[in-house]
Amino acid sequence: MPETGNELLELSSMFKSLVKKMTHEWNRRMSDSFTMTHFRTLYILNAKGPQKAADLAETLCVTSGAITGLADKLIARQLLERQRSEDDRRVVYLSITQEGKDVLEQLLNKQRELISLLFQGLPKEDVEHLKRIFTIMLEHMDQLEKE
Repeated sequence: MPETGNELLELSSMFKSLVKKMTHEWNRRMSDSFTMTHFRTLYILNAKGPQKAADLAETLCVTSGAITGLADKLIARQLLERQRSEDDRRVVYLSITQEGKDVLEQLLNKQRELISLLFQGLPKEDVEHLKRIFTIMLEHMDQLEKE
């Protein structure tokens, strides 16, 4: 375990820089202005099924207003659709369309390429260590959320 708070701050800063650079590289490689948030939106809706805008905003760590704008863009591209709840017509769900699933598959292939480049040259043991470390950190964060 790091001995000083400075080492932890340095690790935090490095991690933040890594995520920022990965996001920048993702955005640079997308030819049709498809952001990481667009990708994550499609990914979540494909994995979890239809979601309320507020729930999706919380998952993506963005505001409800940001989700509205994001959804409007993806709906205009016919990648998402809005569906009213049959139980309560005031409730609106966002869901991925078949075209959205097709685009998601293309984006997943691009993401695999980018991730391969990122981890290129790392020994398998280092990748396994990173997986173990990230798993522990995510478990700690899940515990903090429950408190």
